[in-house]
Amino acid sequence: MDTTLSAPASISLIDENGSVVKSWRLEGKKTFRIGRSDSNEITLNHTWVSRQHAMIQVEENGAFNALDMGSSNGTFVNGNRVYSPTRLRSGDLLRIGNKITLTFLQNSTVNQPEQEPNEEEKTVAFMEKEEITILICDIRDFTTLSEEIGDDKISEILKLWTQGTSKIVNQHKGSVDKFIGDAVMAIWSGSNSVQQSVHAALSCALTISEFTQKIGSALPDLPRPLTIGAALNTGEAVIGNIGVDGNRDYTVIGDVVNIAFRLEGLTEKVGKELLLGQGTASYLDPNFMPNYFQTCKYLVKGKKDPVSALGCDFVSLKEYLDKTG
Repeated sequence: MDTTLSAPASISLIDENGSVVKSWRLEGKKTFRIGRSDSNEITLNHTWVSRQHAMIQVEENGAFNALDMGSSNGTFVNGNRVYSPTRLRSGDLLRIGNKITLTFLQNSTVNQPEQEPNEEEKTVAFMEKEEITILICDIRDFTTLSEEIGDDKISEILKLWTQGTSKIVNQHKGSVDKFIGDAVMAIWSGSNSVQQSVHAALSCALTISEFTQKIGSALPDLPRPLTIGAALNTGEAVIGNIGVDGNRDYTVIGDVVNIAFRLEGLTEKVGKELLLGQGTASYLDPNFMPNYFQTCKYLVKGKKDPVSALGCDFVSLKEYLDKTG
């Protein structure tokens, strides 16, 4: 049976009264990115929207899937948070964060199997699930520091930090997925064992911390030491390369990413320099872990139940890595 759509699908921005404000036709591409940046196909210029917030992908049979791209405020389909590729059907409501609602329309149906596919089958063909370790680091008090020292100096710091951090991640066999202002998102996946990846990511976090302090020490006019907060998490994610008009975008999405971002955002609030999600914690050496890490539970946005984590400072992390080789 021919599954080609008789007319293009579209997505429309609707206001609180249900009236259409703006519409975008979903045609001519396999992917449509949604976010604050002008580089997106669907631009939503609001502060609570991430620069690259979500994505709509088109399968070979004309079906559409919504994906979250590790956004701060989440992506929801009909009120359910998106953690993996989620099939869109005509009339579905796609919510970006808590304030923007889009409606998806498809003028003809896609040929579907009689039974609903299971979760594994919902993964789009050009993406795959993989066990990854993700590291999020950001410079502490960056906004306040920017106001205190001015744009020129903060730009110099950010340039030094991003260049040095990229090299450090590469030296530890990881990949920089993206820089988000004063934060870096790095991942470990592929041929290394998960155990090796966790150890490499922990060592990388420590090295970035030491490097950040060195930058601060070399700039004597700074009002306070330059430090970072960091979080690691390990688990299954949807990962892969996708093509957009000849370009390649590396995409990593899933609950493991969202929890890593949430934990990193908690580090300063709970007085920890480093937080490890339960997935990462399960790969630590149980003979040494209790001596250097504190077990804790935190309520994080988007989760009903508290999330288990381990917390420590970078001094304790260094001692743990020295002990475990």
